Amino acid sequence: MISRSYSETFFRWRRRRAQASEFTPPRVRGIEWLLALISVVIAFAGYETRSYSRLAFATETLVGLSFVLVALATREVFKAGSIGKFCLVAGVFVFYWIDALALCLQKNAFGVPEGFPYNATQFDQELVQQALVYVTVFQLLLLVGYSIRPRLDRPLQFFASRVDSLSFDRSLIAFSLILCSFTPLFIYYDFDILKIITALLASRSGTDFEAPEPGLAQHLALFGIYGAALFFVYALKAATWRRLWWLALAVIAALPFVLGGTRHIWLYISLPSVLIVLRGFKGSLSHKRVVGLTTVALVILVVAQAQFVYRSVGWRIGDVSSQELSRINTNGQLTALLFAEHLVPGQHSYFYELAEPYFLIHWVPRQIWPEKPIMESWAFYNDSYVQGANFNVTPSIIGQFHLNWGLPGVIVIGAWLGFLMMVADQLLLLLNSNSQRAMFVVVGMFYAFIISSFRIYSPIYFSYFFFGFLAMLLLTRRRVFAGAVSFRPQQLPA
Repeated sequence: MISRSYSETFFRWRRRRAQASEFTPPRVRGIEWLLALISVVIAFAGYETRSYSRLAFATETLVGLSFVLVALATREVFKAGSIGKFCLVAGVFVFYWIDALALCLQKNAFGVPEGFPYNATQFDQELVQQALVYVTVFQLLLLVGYSIRPRLDRPLQFFASRVDSLSFDRSLIAFSLILCSFTPLFIYYDFDILKIITALLASRSGTDFEAPEPGLAQHLALFGIYGAALFFVYALKAATWRRLWWLALAVIAALPFVLGGTRHIWLYISLPSVLIVLRGFKGSLSHKRVVGLTTVALVILVVAQAQFVYRSVGWRIGDVSSQELSRINTNGQLTALLFAEHLVPGQHSYFYELAEPYFLIHWVPRQIWPEKPIMESWAFYNDSYVQGANFNVTPSIIGQFHLNWGLPGVIVIGAWLGFLMMVADQLLLLLNSNSQRAMFVVVGMFYAFIISSFRIYSPIYFSYFFFGFLAMLLLTRRRVFAGAVSFRPQQLPA
């Protein structure tokens, strides 16, 4: 009798555990911990050499280890259906290690790029050594943060209960999102269509949706980012001629942002579509699914590359050579980190500045608060870099937290971003792609915020997600569950 009772309890426990694991992000595996730890050891060992060639070899080794981490995480994307861990390790690889490899492969390893505001032909070895430690520690702490798994039932209850509503008034709100995309242009050019078209086809300075002090029109335009992402998702989920209708609306809504040349906005628009395609895999691959994902990925990459090439010259076909179109941009975030290390603490003490308060005061118009502060650490870095020129730069998130806190700051922000990515994964696994498409887009934009933060932890990047969240509230309703809250995706009519 006791044996039977124990057996039943054991099998119930196994069943509950299997159901829970279905909606839990994948764990960091032992081999991934080992690769991340070995990378940190190699980076610290770099302090024992004074040879640029050996530092270059150590960097190339670290690039190889990071690539293996990306490959391991890629396999889990198709098996588990969550992309968080992949985004973390791929983000480090794309934002830092590709640039590091480019610096290594120069004629003189770690040579200073032409026009860079650093008075030497090569970056100082101490800066390179510190940068390698920073990047590897950041990479390790991303995995640590991703492994933190507190119980989040109550915070996630609100999001898991939001379902699409197809009422007439909410449909009108959805269509009005297209108008939001063009609102700044309509107001600035007094609804002159020819001037609007000219502005859209001009260089990046023709229209600016990222003004440091955006007004009401620019804030309304942020709703258009959500609208473009939502209509692309609708197009992917439609199975009839309506797909072309939704696709046309998505392209119209996305047009001002794509032609504006800002690639991270394109990430907010396109990433939810990738999540929808991956959800359709359901743990298995087929020829049709591979072709579908490859097509979506190529479209996203081609648009991003075109934005990078044409944004400085305007959208005039023929003004850009094929060589420029095929040139790969490395993001330059490791170079930005090296410059941040050069500035602090050598030329300025640590700023000890928190970023989160700026997320709150970002919304206060300067007309109301003329003396509203900006991030002192960023202003110092930007002014030191551009030296009076009419553009701005970012120090990379590692450089940003180095400017403020040094190595402890890098540790904290690595763990924080890793934890946020775990939350995004957990929420994504709870959603139903048929009945919660509006929520799917919000989660996709949250992923985009975390990925964009690899450049700088900024209230501007957060505002894209925040306005998407507000739009989602207008387009969904709360489903009331009977009894206890169930965190399993609900099979509701689309």
